[in-house]
Amino acid sequence: MSAVLNNQQEDSNVRIDALPAIDYDSIPLADPPRDVEILAQPRQFKLGDALPDEYRDLLVKLIYNHAEILDSKPYRDMIDSQWEVAKREAPTLKDLAMMARFNYEEFNHGYIFSNLLRGMGAKFEKFELRQYLFEHPKQTWLDLAIHHFLASKVGVMQAAEWMDSSYAPLADVVPRVFREERGHAGMGYMHLAEIVRDPAGKAQAQEKLKVWWPMALDMFGNTDSQRNKRYRAWGLKVHTNGQLRDAFIANTVPQIEALGLTVPDHNANRRYH
Repeated sequence: MSAVLNNQQEDSNVRIDALPAIDYDSIPLADPPRDVEILAQPRQFKLGDALPDEYRDLLVKLIYNHAEILDSKPYRDMIDSQWEVAKREAPTLKDLAMMARFNYEEFNHGYIFSNLLRGMGAKFEKFELRQYLFEHPKQTWLDLAIHHFLASKVGVMQAAEWMDSSYAPLADVVPRVFREERGHAGMGYMHLAEIVRDPAGKAQAQEKLKVWWPMALDMFGNTDSQRNKRYRAWGLKVHTNGQLRDAFIANTVPQIEALGLTVPDHNANRRYH
């Protein structure tokens, strides 16, 4: 019986949502500014409702920008390329099993967001990955670890903005996506922590951060984005891009430093400020 219980415990450990997840409640977000007129309340618009033109355009852009759309071939290719790296370089079968779970959850997110777009009658034409971080070639297990830690943590913060979205179908899917993205970020941090225990791995991670850190910060967009104001007016976002980025920096720098790594200059090699 004890052997069975031990096997069951081991099985639960390969599930990403069984890992220590990123603690969103510890991220120090400032109060949202009151600089826009609120035009829509939480869950105001339901599936099938007529949507104001500006609202619909913003909502489609919001989901496109999230990039997790199964109808997007670049997105599918990105997930496939990560799986190829995992098959070659995952240190253990447990790590490979976690990556298989990650792939399933990511593809399912793509299915979820594609369905949201279909529900609005959106067209699937000329897809591209709006976040340039997703286009960076991820050729090593170390790249995957940093990517999953940083980019998925950004995803956690973005999903949290939609908890009380004015578009009910989006708000409905957030709890699952939020929970799984927390697990993805936790998995990346766990793998990064394992890698930097080796001095050579630590040195490589320090160099990789020079590339990944600015890309992660750029995922939030321009600090003074005028489109962000319209998102907030329509109840599709809560905070400014700058508030989210500042909170991400404040919470993530100590996590990186705890691994003995130095965080690069926040303004170096950035495309958006």
